[in-house]
Amino acid sequence: MDVRLAFLLSRAEEALPRLQALGLGAEVYLDPALLEEDALFQSLRRRLPGRVSVHLPFWNLDLLSPDPEVRGLTLRRLLFGLDRAAELGADRAVFHSGIPHGRTPEEALERALPLAEALGLVVRRARTLGVRLLLENSHEPCPEVLRPVLEAHAGELGFCFDAAHARVFSRTPDPGPWLALGPEHLHLNDTDGVYDRHWNLGRGVLGHREWLLPFLGRTLVLEVREDPEASLAFLQALAGEGRTAFDRLLMEGR
Repeated sequence: MDVRLAFLLSRAEEALPRLQALGLGAEVYLDPALLEEDALFQSLRRRLPGRVSVHLPFWNLDLLSPDPEVRGLTLRRLLFGLDRAAELGADRAVFHSGIPHGRTPEEALERALPLAEALGLVVRRARTLGVRLLLENSHEPCPEVLRPVLEAHAGELGFCFDAAHARVFSRTPDPGPWLALGPEHLHLNDTDGVYDRHWNLGRGVLGHREWLLPFLGRTLVLEVREDPEASLAFLQALAGEGRTAFDRLLMEGR
């Protein structure tokens, strides 16, 4: 399995030894306050073990903001973030659409094609740098509002699924409709169903055992705020259950 641990760029020093000990890849959140720290990125590039992805900046950013200064800032943050992703040797970069919380499905759908158009420069920069760009569900009310954006950049824009975001922020809490978008990257953690807790897998209500097994071959990023070993044990057990079921089918087919 391609399992990576998410951490803030500002927490890299304490995260690196843990990554090494656990044999995990990394997903680095690019703190905007540190984006211009050249020495930090040069040092981190030399020391990151395994596969690397980044989470691009997202706080207060929106390519479709009615404020032109926010739109311009958002574009600069995303483009510069992709440059930094390439410097770190990242193979992929995750970003949010910037949709404000509480938008109706109709309002969210109206944003889809303008967002696809606004992403043109970002998609082109990612392609030039060889970084796979992934749109993560955040505050979208339903998966249907993301489909036009993904289809507009088919082949160059993938989907990152976060089940906790779907449960806590959307009006479509069931993973099924979101999984129909074909995620190639998953942010994994658990929640009480009310807040985005970032608990270990199996601690909350998301029922990963019921839907995650077919996606274990995708990139799995543990976004947990506690020691991740419980989540790793959960994934290993789930993979074992899958192998047992497959072996049983082989025996029945003989």
